[in-house]
Amino acid sequence: MIRSFSIAAQQGVYPTSLAYSNWIALNQPSAAEEMTIKQKYHLPPDFFQTLNRTQAISRLEPVSNHSFAKHYLLVLTNLTANRSQTIEQRLEPLIFIKLDQHIVTYSEHPSNFFDQLLDQFKADIQSIEDLIAYSIQLTYNNYQQQLNDIKTNIDFLETAARTTTKNSELIKLAETDKEIIYIDHTLTNQKDTLAHLWHKTEFKTALNNPDLLANIKLHQKHAEQSIIIYKDLLETIGGLFTDMMDNNLNQLMKYLDSAALIISVPTLVSGIWGMNTGGLPGEQSEIGFWLVMIIAVIATIIITIHLKRKDF
Repeated sequence: MIRSFSIAAQQGVYPTSLAYSNWIALNQPSAAEEMTIKQKYHLPPDFFQTLNRTQAISRLEPVSNHSFAKHYLLVLTNLTANRSQTIEQRLEPLIFIKLDQHIVTYSEHPSNFFDQLLDQFKADIQSIEDLIAYSIQLTYNNYQQQLNDIKTNIDFLETAARTTTKNSELIKLAETDKEIIYIDHTLTNQKDTLAHLWHKTEFKTALNNPDLLANIKLHQKHAEQSIIIYKDLLETIGGLFTDMMDNNLNQLMKYLDSAALIISVPTLVSGIWGMNTGGLPGEQSEIGFWLVMIIAVIATIIITIHLKRKDF
């Protein structure tokens, strides 16, 4: 699908025809739609096929095109809000193709990112650089929402680790740890890309919004700091789960050892009196059996009391 917009100072973003647009948004475009854009901007024949092979990596690089004076390609990675999918499925590449005074945004798969962007920042986007900057800010907002959910999961797991070692909690711990790892590596990769973008003098000059730039960097640092803290917390909780399982196993083994020791006392007594030899006390007595039973019960009670006092 092709959507065309015009971005202008004082007017913001508004839909317009393809001929008068300076922002073209491609959302899962067909081959014919890709061809239309390649012809309009004189892009290489295999341009979009190349993007589809490498778009998962956040990067900033020039576009080989002699029709425009200043052009580059920026790839960001957004985290969608669809929590029914796995973390790797929720990571979506967003491609910005800056072609002089025009920009093409491209998403190979269906995405509502730019609808979300316009809902939140339509009145603030006054230039192409604003579009890029607010898109970066929105990606960090989405990551922060996921980090907030992760913090909720960590609080739950911390409580659960003190009371249970059920498989469901252990699986949730593994899934949360996986989410943190994916987000950490994605934002680390994106941090390097943005560092190159911030050093582009023409971008900072055209943006001319130091407050927005500072706000983005603040969001970036906040997300990075949250990841460091949450990784340490998950490591601690994982250790707590391990310690709890070891402690439960030790308690079980102690109980079984104590039970085996208690059972061995009457077994020993009955074993002695069960020997097929002469001279055993009470051998000829009619109450000999009951005497043996009484001795076994008394010995068992004594050893049980002793073990209880020793906290066994």
